[in-house]
Amino acid sequence: MRHLLLLLIIALSFGQEKNLPQVNLKDLKNKTQNTNSLIEGKLTLINFWATYCVPCRKEMKHLNRINATYAEQDVQVVGVAIDDSRTVGRVKSMVKSQKLNYTILLDTEQKLYKNFNTSAMPFSILVDPKGQILWEHTGYIPGDETKMEAEIKKALKNEPEG
Repeated sequence: MRHLLLLLIIALSFGQEKNLPQVNLKDLKNKTQNTNSLIEGKLTLINFWATYCVPCRKEMKHLNRINATYAEQDVQVVGVAIDDSRTVGRVKSMVKSQKLNYTILLDTEQKLYKNFNTSAMPFSILVDPKGQILWEHTGYIPGDETKMEAEIKKALKNEPEG
């Protein structure tokens, strides 16, 4: 009986919906952006990265392509740099050198990043237009972009027509 109860508790905890925390972050033009208004109406892949993270740089070209490929289907990529005050100055030049074509936000105090119980990077989440987190992924190895696209396609298939 105890095992059954434990299984039930575990099943219920996994079934809980997780929503994107509402946080205000600055963009590269020093304008405040709210996470909820940013995702409104779009399936959003949020990618946490830092200038000193080598796997993050390798992943960026794929994120650029994903952003361009799915833009017409109301899908967007948002990059969140978690560099602190010592390294945040490098973010703009990294964005320029990587030719990033998606929104970049700064989370220097890790107000958003800390919500996800991870210290690894890159770290990505897929969020539906209502703010529900559909998928999380830690790290990057070549081929991970294929998993990301599969999750995006799956979410697009499950979206009710608007």
